Amino acid sequence: MPEFIQNFHFLRPFWLLSLLPALALWWQIRRGQDRAASWTQFIDPHLLEHLVVDRNKRRHIRPLHVLFVIWILASVALAGPTWQREPSPFADDEAGLVVLLKVSDTMNGTDVQPSRLERAKQKLRDLLALRKGASTGLIVYSGSAHLVMPLTRDDRIINAMIEELTPELMPVNGDALMVAIDKAGYLFEKSNTSGSVLVMADTVSPSQVNALSTNEIKLPVQFLAVHSPSIKIDDGLKRAASILNGSVVKMAFDRKDVEEIAGRAKTDFKSLSSTQEGERWRDMGYAMIPLIALCGLMWSRKGWVVR
Repeated sequence: MPEFIQNFHFLRPFWLLSLLPALALWWQIRRGQDRAASWTQFIDPHLLEHLVVDRNKRRHIRPLHVLFVIWILASVALAGPTWQREPSPFADDEAGLVVLLKVSDTMNGTDVQPSRLERAKQKLRDLLALRKGASTGLIVYSGSAHLVMPLTRDDRIINAMIEELTPELMPVNGDALMVAIDKAGYLFEKSNTSGSVLVMADTVSPSQVNALSTNEIKLPVQFLAVHSPSIKIDDGLKRAASILNGSVVKMAFDRKDVEEIAGRAKTDFKSLSSTQEGERWRDMGYAMIPLIALCGLMWSRKGWVVR
């Protein structure tokens, strides 16, 4: 069976019910459509024959027929015929990204200057500048996880928020990565959008690795290893990335790391957009508007109803 026939359906099928009164109206008008008979009580017969189109000259197409065609076309157009999909105009061109920034005592390490946390903040600023205009959210975590900023396109707000983030502000020191990822998933669900997660951390504790392995996480996740490029990547961080089928990007002295992260986030979003979240059925009813307008032009034709 051709794909056109398999996929053909109406987006708003209830509009097809408007065809029922059209049939009733057509029958009503047809029964009473004798213009000469209706005007003979007001106009002399010898004048009326010059005003009304000659009924003796039978026309194959009459105003009633065209009116009925317009009604049918309009009803079908309003019902929204469709058979192919198109990208949704409400889907972002760039991926939504929730950043999980670890703000624990270990992030005070100075193997990168001035500290791991301050360097992570700088990388986040670079990432926001690279993704300017795209939706980004921020969650910080240590022994607990907290939402700093929901998904927003205004990177100035996030830049202002991260200035004051220090381990001393966190209620509990530790590693609550699993809780942070859950909050990111809830954030995407609440905003009715899709995207991926970036974890900016130096280590992942064994308890969090076990938690990740026992929970089903559907979000695409990637990691930025926040420490000197000369240091070996933490085993827990690598194991967490393996469990989540994510990637680990080493922190670089230039912007190659954030460029790789931004590119991967866009790729993850495109794979999500291949589902119905990023596409919609194309409403082909709009294509019928010119045909409806063309039929309506018949009423401007000389002699169509009255000479």
